[in-house]
Amino acid sequence: MYLNNFGASNNLITAITGQECSFKINYGETKDYCINSFVRSPSFMCSGYEWCIRYYPRPRGSHGGESNSEHVGIYFELESPAQNVSASMAFRLISEDLRSSQPRQLWSFFPYKRSIQGFRTFIKRSLLESEFVRDGCFVLSCDIRVLNGEWERTSLPDDIPAPPVPYLQYDLYEFLKRHEMTDIFIDIEGVIWPAHRLILAARSPYFKELFTTLPPGVSTLKINYLSPAVFNVVLHFMYTDTLLPVQLLFDVNSSAKDVDLYKLIERVLMVASGFKLDHLKLICEEKLAKHISMETVVSSLELAHSLDCRHLKEVCFQFGSKPENINEFMQSDVYAQLMQRYPELLAEYRARNTDFPPSQNQRTE
Repeated sequence: MYLNNFGASNNLITAITGQECSFKINYGETKDYCINSFVRSPSFMCSGYEWCIRYYPRPRGSHGGESNSEHVGIYFELESPAQNVSASMAFRLISEDLRSSQPRQLWSFFPYKRSIQGFRTFIKRSLLESEFVRDGCFVLSCDIRVLNGEWERTSLPDDIPAPPVPYLQYDLYEFLKRHEMTDIFIDIEGVIWPAHRLILAARSPYFKELFTTLPPGVSTLKINYLSPAVFNVVLHFMYTDTLLPVQLLFDVNSSAKDVDLYKLIERVLMVASGFKLDHLKLICEEKLAKHISMETVVSSLELAHSLDCRHLKEVCFQFGSKPENINEFMQSDVYAQLMQRYPELLAEYRARNTDFPPSQNQRTE
C-alpha cells in the first residue's frame, strides 16, 4: 500500500489558531493523490491522549477495491502509546459563513498506537466542492471524547447510538443570528446588534460590570469609540470563541492581505484589551506578529508597548533590527515621532543595536 504522509510544513493540513481541533485542509493540491494516499494533520492533545487527523482524498473502495472516487475519507489516529482506548468521535465541515454539515458520529475503540477510526465515505466530493471548499481549501472541525480510558474490550450491541458531541459555539452563534431571546441592543454608529446580556457578561468582565450599573429598563447601549467592522469581529468571538472569518481572509497569500486588514486586527486587539477578552487579545497578537511588514511595524510596536503585548513587541524589535530593515525603519517619520513619545522604547531599541554606527540614530537625536 502506497502512503503519502505529509506534515504540517507542507501546508496541506494546518491547525486553526484559537479553535480546538479545527483544521484547514488544502483540497485543491490533494484531490488527485494516488488511491489510499493520505495527509496527516499536526498532532493535538484531547482527553489526555495525543491524536492527529488523517485525510484521504481518494480512499480505497470497500473490501480493498478500487478508489471510491465519489467520496473523501476522514479518520482519527491515536498517537499515544496506549491500548484499547474507548472514544466517542465526531466530524463536521464548517462553511465560510459558519454553516456546518450534519456531524458524522462514531463510537469505537483504538486497540493500539497508530490505529485509526473514522469514515471511508465521509462526504461526497460534489457536495464538498459546492458547499465547503473556498479558495481551494475547506475547514474541518472535529471532536473526540475518551469514554473510560483504557478498558478490557467487551461485546456491545451494534445498535447503541454514539453519545452526542456538543458544538456549543455553533449553537450559540445560531442563537445570535436568529435574534432569539435577545435582551440588549448594542448601537455602534447607528448599526444595531441584538445580543444577550448573560452571554456578554459571562465572556467579558467589562460588560459584566457595565450591566450591573445600567438603570432599570435600559435596553439599548451605545458605544461611541468602536466601528461596526471591529465590533462585528468582537461580538462574533464572544459567541463562538473563534476568529474564523477574519482568519480566512488573513491567510490568503496576497501581500499580507493588505494593510487594511492588518489595521482591523490592531483595532480588534485594542478593543479586546479594553473588554478584557484575554483569549481574543492573544489571538490578535499572534496574527499581528506573524504578518509584520515595514508599513505596520511602527504602529504595532506602539500598540504592543501601550497594551503590554510582550511577544508582539519582541517581534517588532527583531524585525526592525534586521540588517535589511534597520535603515528604512529608523529613518521613517513615524519612527521618529514614536521614539519622541516613548523615550524608553528608544533606549531599549538602541541597547539591542549597539553595533550599528551612531549616524544611523541621527533621526532620533
